[in-house]
Amino acid sequence: MNQIMKNYSLLKSLLFTSVLILLFSGNGIACSTFALIKGNDILVCNNDDWFCNIAYFVVNPRGVTKQSFLPSASKRIEWTSKYGSVTMNFNFVGSPSGGMNEAGLVIDESWPGPCRYPAPDDRPVLDEIQWLQYQFDNCATVDEVIQTDSKLRIVGFFGRSHYFVCDKSGKAATIEWIDGKMLVHILTNDNVRVLTNDNYDWSISELKKYQGFGGAASIGSTPSSLDRFCRAANMVKQFASNEGIAAVDYGFTILENISQQSTAFSWVYDITNRTICYKTAWSKDIKKVPLNSFDFSSKGSLLMADILTSESGDITGNFTPYTLERNRDFVTRVIKNWRANGFGKNITDDDVEKMIQYPETMKFTK
Repeated sequence: MNQIMKNYSLLKSLLFTSVLILLFSGNGIACSTFALIKGNDILVCNNDDWFCNIAYFVVNPRGVTKQSFLPSASKRIEWTSKYGSVTMNFNFVGSPSGGMNEAGLVIDESWPGPCRYPAPDDRPVLDEIQWLQYQFDNCATVDEVIQTDSKLRIVGFFGRSHYFVCDKSGKAATIEWIDGKMLVHILTNDNVRVLTNDNYDWSISELKKYQGFGGAASIGSTPSSLDRFCRAANMVKQFASNEGIAAVDYGFTILENISQQSTAFSWVYDITNRTICYKTAWSKDIKKVPLNSFDFSSKGSLLMADILTSESGDITGNFTPYTLERNRDFVTRVIKNWRANGFGKNITDDDVEKMIQYPETMKFTK
């Protein structure tokens, strides 16, 4: 009996390892992002596929002086936030994977295929996740985000990312780093406003093989990056050509269509109404975070709220002030989860303490 139990435990371990290999190879963390833009409707929708169910909203006020986190950086960049924002943080406070600022700028990141960040040069550096916070703090438009490339250099620390960006005018773009250089695609009405895990150019070239986009092939139903890209592109096109579709509801309909077992969070950023709507794998009721509920002035507070609430509707009452103890608990649980799943092997105990202490380096206007 003991040998049977040992064999069973070994089998479970092998199966778990196989799942991780599939999760972190090939298409990587299989996230999907698209925009729904028509008339007064300007929305960005995203599925975050992630194994760790520990995540916090953070309210970031203006007038806060910050510096880049990257532990190994020899040249840091320092800035003072011009805009307040609400962000989703999977790593630590100050390190978001998505969000919206008070100017209506939305950015969400996902892990791409082949990607090479710039070689060292004279520009100060930011890691690929804190890059989002810098943009939320400093930029109101897609054009301003693009222009920051001349001021700073992006460096991979947690992984590799490419980005979907949209502003309140409805201007959208994908931003990637190919062969060490920023590659931007501005997405107008004539473009496909979708990004999954493969590079945008390759996804578009493959899309042309499918029905409705110039080809004869049928769009697939698998969770592969290309199939998700094609299904989302097809459903986004239907939104543009149909009247009477409720934008937020349709956004969640597309997200459900392209979701998979690893989808943990589904977001609909309603830029027009400055509201973040979302569902989680653990609670399918729609929750809302209206940005107008917060004081983003320099006298405002750094606030936190657990994303994994079972409530529905407006959850702004869940936001309470940041404390070092809360961030320590947050980071400690995240790192424990990562290490149990074989992720973040490059992150040392010293790095972890820096993640915990990072918000303490912020300087608030008195």
